[in-house]
Amino acid sequence: MLSSDQKLASEHLPRIGEPAFNTRGGIQRLFYVVMASFVVLVCFVGFAPSFYLKSYLNPNRELSILLHVKGFVFSAWIILFLVQSVLIVRGSRALHQRLGWFAAVLATAMVVLVAAATVEEMRRVPPFPPPAVALALNTFDTAVFAILVGTAICYRKKAEWHKRLMLSATLILVGAPIVRILLIVEGKMSIGLLILDVLLVDLIFLVCFAMDLSRRRRIHPAYLVGLGILIADQITTFSVMSWPPWINLADAIRRFVA
Repeated sequence: MLSSDQKLASEHLPRIGEPAFNTRGGIQRLFYVVMASFVVLVCFVGFAPSFYLKSYLNPNRELSILLHVKGFVFSAWIILFLVQSVLIVRGSRALHQRLGWFAAVLATAMVVLVAAATVEEMRRVPPFPPPAVALALNTFDTAVFAILVGTAICYRKKAEWHKRLMLSATLILVGAPIVRILLIVEGKMSIGLLILDVLLVDLIFLVCFAMDLSRRRRIHPAYLVGLGILIADQITTFSVMSWPPWINLADAIRRFVA
């Protein structure tokens, strides 16, 4: 007997030789391409001044080799997510699965690079952002990303879970470029700007909810898990930034790596 998710997944597979957008569930598959394209656009705009177009917009700003590598690896993840979404629409499931293992390697590299970049941030004199803030922002977001990607890999044979968990994990990444876009508009960092950033990321999930409600008449639990973990991450991050034991821990790490 097939589970409800397996039945839905089988119903949404395109027939051989039939365009994906003409099949049942084709709109849903195109939705992931649209969302992936949105993430690519947001990341490009947010990081254009500091990375993609740095030579034109900020030619005097220096980037370390580590930050260059981190930028390329994170960019590879975003592009690969778009490619994977397109492959599903085109019916190239076998290639999608093969590239999935490359995505797992990329995700592992991303976690390591975030840890290394956090150490580099703490070595700055003076450190910016403050050690407690840098440690909180990087640690909890990265943990949530790793949890969602790891769970998505475990559920790779359950398409309805897998694709939503992977999208949720990728949406976690848009917080960084969104805050940079807000900084361009606002001109300075503030607690209000950080709160607006997390609210905008949360609102993106409402689009995912709306898609599920329109196609399935219910929200898939994977989105609820993704948003639930993200909100817990956001609350924890803001809570520990000014918590004395956390500040002491960040200062101790900074002294150790300095």
